[in-house]
Amino acid sequence: MFALLLRLMRKPGLAAGDELVKARLWRLGGWVAVVCAAHVAAMMLLEGMGLGDALWLTATTIVTVGYGDLSAKTDIGRIATVLLLYVGGIFVVASLVSALAEWYGRKYERKATGAWEWNLSNHLLLIGEPSGDVVQHVGRLVDQVRAHEDWAGVPVQMLTRAFADGRLPVALADRGIVHVTGSPVDSQALARSTPEKARCILVFSNSETDREATARVLDTVLRLRERAPTVPLVAECVDIGDHERLTRLGQAQPIRVMHGYPEVAARAIVSPGSEALIEQLFTAEGDECRRIDLPRVWEGEWLDLLVTLAKAGIGTPIGCRCVETGAILSNPLGRRVKTDALFLIVGDARQARAAADTAKLLFT
Repeated sequence: MFALLLRLMRKPGLAAGDELVKARLWRLGGWVAVVCAAHVAAMMLLEGMGLGDALWLTATTIVTVGYGDLSAKTDIGRIATVLLLYVGGIFVVASLVSALAEWYGRKYERKATGAWEWNLSNHLLLIGEPSGDVVQHVGRLVDQVRAHEDWAGVPVQMLTRAFADGRLPVALADRGIVHVTGSPVDSQALARSTPEKARCILVFSNSETDREATARVLDTVLRLRERAPTVPLVAECVDIGDHERLTRLGQAQPIRVMHGYPEVAARAIVSPGSEALIEQLFTAEGDECRRIDLPRVWEGEWLDLLVTLAKAGIGTPIGCRCVETGAILSNPLGRRVKTDALFLIVGDARQARAAADTAKLLFT
């Protein structure tokens, strides 16, 4: 109990209500210490006990254990025990336990509602509210990040106002995610999320189409850079012009807003830059992932196929359709494949004739 009390006394930054509980605990703890010291002295003076026996009797009596191996023998010693420990000590100890229970209850409530100062470090900090199903999006994002060997078990904290009652949904709490209720505009809430100690920060856009959402993201980026100038920062932006601006200024790593596919944001966190390659595959501009249906089945080593098409400048094979099972195989290196369809990353200049060039190269 006293160890818990000391831990509380060292806790910085308590709320006003917690400060009152802390002051009460100090008073009660101090009173118990004085009463115990007085009883030890009384047992030594009145009962002729040594220091060890006096301490043992006081300790077993104050916590109501009462082994009975030692006790006051004289009337005056017994009166001292009744007045000091029974009246002045045990009741106060009970009050001390009650105060500790009250503090832990307040602590639990503040953690549950996002008002607690977690003081995390080397954590992934998620800021804002993604559009759509927040619980599913954040859950999938965190699962994907932790699936990477370098990010397994990383602490995750959210700074958000996404939850109406301020309480983190069970599906996220079960993943070990903690949260601070608030926004980056609130300097106290931002300080409680300790962005300067984070391993990486992701700023959500609350819309996939509204350019004003990007303005709020940019404002958040600037606020974060004041507190955490060197922490890697990923920011979701609707406007492609702001992508270029952030890249040019070096303030953050911009990514497209793709709330239906949180795996893209996860790639940006664990493998910065890979999300840009993925984003290109979702558009018709620049390099494009194309399905090339072959005129007949091709069979051979995947590595030979990859080298042949890449050397010819047609494109880079990234997968194929297996004839036997119909499954799509992703980069089956070291395997012999039997396929009737290929998936190639093809540049703009070769896209129109990629299918014809591939068939000619493989079958003539």
